[in-house]
Amino acid sequence: MKYIKRDIESDIFKWINEREIIAIRGPRQCGKTTLINKIRTTLIEKGVKNESIHYFDFEDNLLRIKFEENWREFIKSYLTQGKNYFLIDEIQNVKEIGKKLKLVFDSFNDIKLIITGSSSFDLTNLGKYLVGRVLFFDLLPFNFHEFLRSKGERYERLHEEIRVDMKDIKIKKTIFLDELNSLLYEYLTFGAYPRVILEEDKEKKKVLLKNIFNTYIEKDVSSVHKGKYKEGIIKLLKTLSSTIGGIIKYETLIETSGLNYKEIKEIIQILQDSYVISVVNPFHRNLVTELRKNPKIYFVDFGFRNYLMQNFDNLDFQFLYENFIYNELKPMHIVKYWRTTTKTEVDFVVENLNIIPIEVKTTAKITRATRSFMKTYNSKFGIIANLKAADNPEKLIYLIPFVYF
Repeated sequence: MKYIKRDIESDIFKWINEREIIAIRGPRQCGKTTLINKIRTTLIEKGVKNESIHYFDFEDNLLRIKFEENWREFIKSYLTQGKNYFLIDEIQNVKEIGKKLKLVFDSFNDIKLIITGSSSFDLTNLGKYLVGRVLFFDLLPFNFHEFLRSKGERYERLHEEIRVDMKDIKIKKTIFLDELNSLLYEYLTFGAYPRVILEEDKEKKKVLLKNIFNTYIEKDVSSVHKGKYKEGIIKLLKTLSSTIGGIIKYETLIETSGLNYKEIKEIIQILQDSYVISVVNPFHRNLVTELRKNPKIYFVDFGFRNYLMQNFDNLDFQFLYENFIYNELKPMHIVKYWRTTTKTEVDFVVENLNIIPIEVKTTAKITRATRSFMKTYNSKFGIIANLKAADNPEKLIYLIPFVYF
């Protein structure tokens, strides 16, 4: 299968020769195994001997059990002279993995551990045992820039030329906006799992998404409760998929899923920890006039969400655009939403950039809510994300097309 470079590669290789463990987290089938194999290839290209690089997949139960029984003997049996690199896939399958990795790290000075895990809730023990010993990197389905890279160098270059820097906005217009928007529609329809992106047949894309969903339900979510809430979880996911960008109404979720409030709260946390949804909390400063309780929900992958809706043809793009902007902002920024008790609302507030409001609209219309928020919080600038306009009609308000993010 064609390899597409991932954006986090350069960040990982900055630490490849340092002592810390590199932990790559992310959902199933997002490319962790492909990335770890790429790391192996690159190490060899940089002069590391093949016999000094050791790859293990701990979905192999016989191999995993040997490591669990005697981790010290397991590691020592593979050591060669000089520095050794241990590339371990699906590390979350190992019992008491945090404790074992701490002992490996402290016992062997001349090895580099590079590990992957399918979800963050499986790896929570790592943080407890490996403080100061591990660096986490999240590998998600392709972001839009990586998606364009998969379509060809030309599109990647076009995007790099127009992409906005939120810290220093300079808007460049392009004659290829319609072309890029067309690719955005595809991205929002079938999502960004690598195998789905690289498959050209639309019906096969749908089959792949069905497989991703079924694997996730069986191996990640329902397994936490030993299948007890499987049907309720599926119903909950379907309800959430129809309300992206909306404030959670627990009464509705209880009614549609058959789960109680405590179960829903717990499962939403699992869905978040396993990289299916993102939870966005309200921004508030005024405790009297602004909402400060129920969050909004967005999906990490659009294809996953559209599969839940069983709809790939008549999509509600307005909500998908909003989800897209959130996904592009999240890796670099603290993002919340703003809504007052009188229902004045701004889609997103970026807190780490002088409190910047961002509205998501198909048309380039500057909203009263944006002006109200900027005046209330003395924002440095505001943004109207839209389909067509790239402009700065008002001194402090920018019109920026979706594909510029």
